[in-house]
Amino acid sequence: MGENTKDPKLADLEQRLSAARKKAEPEPENTTGKGSAMGVAFKMGIELVAGVAVGVLIGLTLDKWLATPPVFLFVFLIMGFAAGLRNVIREARKMQDQDADPVSQEHGKD
Repeated sequence: MGENTKDPKLADLEQRLSAARKKAEPEPENTTGKGSAMGVAFKMGIELVAGVAVGVLIGLTLDKWLATPPVFLFVFLIMGFAAGLRNVIREARKMQDQDADPVSQEHGKD
């Protein structure tokens, strides 16, 4: 028997399987839509909290090391908040610039 001849039922089964596989494959996600904006929002929040946390840790460490009242805690808390806010504003400006220039966003330029 020749192996080159295929049973028509087998060929039909292969066609149906390939069609089913195409339907089952997930569509590529839209990275420029809602998910991307949510990721940037989480990033901004984390940057703000991280700035404050680093400031508090530095302030507490200095106050403990120098045996002072919580003077450095307050100073570095404010500095950490300012640094986190600066990062958030910088990221927001970058997003605003990308929205204003859709040509550079399409071509992957910053």
